[in-house]
Amino acid sequence: MRVLAVDIGGTKIDVAWVEDGKILKHHRVSTVAPEQIIKVLADCAKEGNVSAIGVGVAGQVDYETGAVLFAPNLGWRSFPLGTLLQQETGVPVFVENDANVFALGTWFYEFDRKPNSLLGITLGTGVGGGFVYHGELLRSPFGATMEVGHMVVKSDGPTCTCGSQGCLEAFSGGWALERWYAEKSGTKITGKDIYRRALEGEELAVKAFKRLGYYLGIGTASLVNILNPELIVLGGSISTTWDLWKDTYAAEFSKHALPPLKGIPTVISRLKESALFGAAALVYQSITL
Repeated sequence: MRVLAVDIGGTKIDVAWVEDGKILKHHRVSTVAPEQIIKVLADCAKEGNVSAIGVGVAGQVDYETGAVLFAPNLGWRSFPLGTLLQQETGVPVFVENDANVFALGTWFYEFDRKPNSLLGITLGTGVGGGFVYHGELLRSPFGATMEVGHMVVKSDGPTCTCGSQGCLEAFSGGWALERWYAEKSGTKITGKDIYRRALEGEELAVKAFKRLGYYLGIGTASLVNILNPELIVLGGSISTTWDLWKDTYAAEFSKHALPPLKGIPTVISRLKESALFGAAALVYQSITL
């Protein structure tokens, strides 16, 4: 079955035709207004003669209706993406939070549906999470399940974009990494430049990444104590900096995880185009369950 896999981000939309575990065609367009997105995706679906559409969105999603309840990076509130796209194309449409899509995609494609339970954590501009248990995503009617980036790890910590204080994302998100470095150095640079400086041995840049890993270790241990996954998978752009902070992360994880859970492995996803494969897996799982 050929499906249209879509990843909607704050600045770009990735679209691909996926069939039999392979990407047949892939292209990227700039993120446009909601009404234009429907036309762009409908045109892609019709051109590819797809049987269904899977969409991952950075925001809170009502999976049952396909509505995007709140996507701050897109400026969307209660946008009926799934309904409008299905009306326009005449094929089934499944919409889900992008971190949930990542977790499902790695479980389905990268690990061949083997772990009974998998915790996926995405590390990019923000921090997201998804949990797969016996092939199904953990969901709630509120569309905000596994918003791990907004789990408080230090009650008097820095202010988060959500308005709370001490959220995991306010320590381990890409924007938080840049903010902390700018505050300490007096220089505002990108995460990529901080990473480059860390590789060159700059002490403050290295400390910025170790701080990220420190709080991620604490947060992940708390999640593991609740969910007991067989495997933890990290993805997103910041996961590629793993070597800088893996020891700090491991130390905090071991310190805070319950004794039977300390040995649960954490791995970095090697699945290329995981967002698109996750959107395809969303379709296959939704149709076959």
